[in-house]
Amino acid sequence: MADPIVIQRLPPVWFIRALNSFRSGLLRLHRMTFPASVVLYERFTSFWVLAAIRVAAELDIAGILEKEPLSIEQLAERTGSDPQALFRMMRALSSENIFKRTKDGLYKNTKLSKVLIEGKGSLRYTLMQHLGTINWTIFNDLSYSIKTGKSAFSKVYEMKIYEYLSEHPVESALFDRSMTNLSEISIEPILSAFDFSKYLVIADIGGGEGLLLSSILYKNKNSRGILFDLPEGLNHPETIFRKFGVADRVQVIQGSFFTTAPAGADVYLLKNILHNWSLEESIKILNNIRNVMPSHAKILIFEMIVDEGNHASFGKLIDLQMMVFMEEGKERTRKEFMSILQQAGLRLNRVIPTIAPISIIEAMIK
Repeated sequence: MADPIVIQRLPPVWFIRALNSFRSGLLRLHRMTFPASVVLYERFTSFWVLAAIRVAAELDIAGILEKEPLSIEQLAERTGSDPQALFRMMRALSSENIFKRTKDGLYKNTKLSKVLIEGKGSLRYTLMQHLGTINWTIFNDLSYSIKTGKSAFSKVYEMKIYEYLSEHPVESALFDRSMTNLSEISIEPILSAFDFSKYLVIADIGGGEGLLLSSILYKNKNSRGILFDLPEGLNHPETIFRKFGVADRVQVIQGSFFTTAPAGADVYLLKNILHNWSLEESIKILNNIRNVMPSHAKILIFEMIVDEGNHASFGKLIDLQMMVFMEEGKERTRKEFMSILQQAGLRLNRVIPTIAPISIIEAMIK
């Protein structure tokens, strides 16, 4: 059986931060050198690139080119596209190094376009979902969220996001695949940053299909797992368990983290959970875990931490997504996390950075 997850030797966090700081400095120098109108218009051109990336992902062009380079006529035939229109799109994407046109007129993948191929490290479904019709539509109503503080999604679709997904299975399947893509690219940084080997029982709260838990158990053979989620949230976890060979070490428990949590684990995982909920709801989730966790146990919160300084931050941009999508969803600063933990009877033990935008917030009972 092929190894379902290979933990690569990742660069240290300090190196990534130094590299990002250097890159940000070069960008600031560029923007200071050129007229503001030129700089802002240059950034605006991403609008056209993003739309083209979405179509390329939908047509699975990278997947088609995985086997061999093809001419534009061959690509058009296989994707059911107009050859001239497809050529114009591929010309634009190739100019951005997303695909490459060879001297003999054939198209092939680049390092960037390979991210659109299904499989390990893919962002195909994430890009299709985030750049799809729903997201374009609700971001067109960003001004509504800014003026009212309410979700643009609820205004446009007259229901909350999860209600909508429950009634639209095609969009729900795309959303689930999108979340899986994002989970996959964060797992290696998490496993590289935190040692799970000393925890005998690991509970993943709201863990969905169980990808994170299965990855942890696969690398830590002496640990057992508990996967806890609503019935509709447990998206066929047995498939993932079999793939990782951990089915005999996982107990699946159905339930709501607003009501309870499984007792007796040594560590509780909350990956991208709290950012979906309000302050009060987040405190309730943490309270329910604190009420059943042993005194020695820990809670690990995997979330982005918004930089409070005036620096570029991925979390600040994702926070706009949360604003238009969720009624109470938001990304939080370190101070906000500390406040939530304190009100839930917990203390912040440490924050562990990873090379990804996500951090590991370790909490314990006071």
